[in-house]
Amino acid sequence: MAVSLTLIRVLPILKLEQKRKKEAIMMHTVLPREEAVEAIFSKIVASPASCEQLREVVYEHLEDEQIFEKNQAEHFTEVLFQAYKNGDISALLLELCGRSMFDLLREAYLIPKKFHGKAGENPVLLTDVDGNLLPGKEQAVSGREYEKFRNTYQLHECAPRSKVYLADGYDLIRSYTEGMQIEETKENRQRGVLALYALPDTCSLGLTEAQAYAMVWDTFHEIQMEAPRAIVYYGQETGVRQKKEFDEIGILLPIHEFEKKMLHHLHEIDGIVLTCREKLLKRTGSAGLDLE
Repeated sequence: MAVSLTLIRVLPILKLEQKRKKEAIMMHTVLPREEAVEAIFSKIVASPASCEQLREVVYEHLEDEQIFEKNQAEHFTEVLFQAYKNGDISALLLELCGRSMFDLLREAYLIPKKFHGKAGENPVLLTDVDGNLLPGKEQAVSGREYEKFRNTYQLHECAPRSKVYLADGYDLIRSYTEGMQIEETKENRQRGVLALYALPDTCSLGLTEAQAYAMVWDTFHEIQMEAPRAIVYYGQETGVRQKKEFDEIGILLPIHEFEKKMLHHLHEIDGIVLTCREKLLKRTGSAGLDLE
């Protein structure tokens, strides 16, 4: 009898604790929230062309009937309500567009794609620093593709603290599986020459990834103007040299798009990125990046 009375008293407390834990979990966003976005958002809003690009991309996805056909009404309602409770716009956009907020900005060519490091999953490097195919990649690369890359590798004189690689770039597509779980798949492979440059460590300045995007805003758009089909990547502290971390910016020039003028575009992009690096060095100080 004493045990029963104890259970009667304890059960409401346990239920309240479970409810609190459940509410705490619900307050988490489905994807990590980007911090300090004001600077990059201000730049986009101040550009009518950028606003139009973003609107076109969003409307294009909203008009995709396949997204609504595969999404169940119950799941849509759950996502809608959770997004409202948590103030999570990306949760709702993933349901409506199959893209998060920053996915849409990348698709509209307003910010760089996220660089995942030289050993990362996007882009995937196929060669080493000496231009040789990595082990296990021999069957994945045609003789013609490798010949074109080797020709570029031998003729292009790399800028200080930069290298060129043969690489595959992808669009990373995220979608819901069961409940509010997210899965990520790679689509739209683009094989090309990746020019990878070391930049000063913006984390050392206390900058978030979104703030770093704002700092390279002009550079990103200059590259787009020089090579409209180029794919730009940016990574915070993805490089390490002598135990010192640094940022990296990568420009992937798809072979089928830039085959005839690859060297010309690499030369022009070198100049754009070096100008950006010089400006960043002024902010970080001469010790911000070892150029030797």
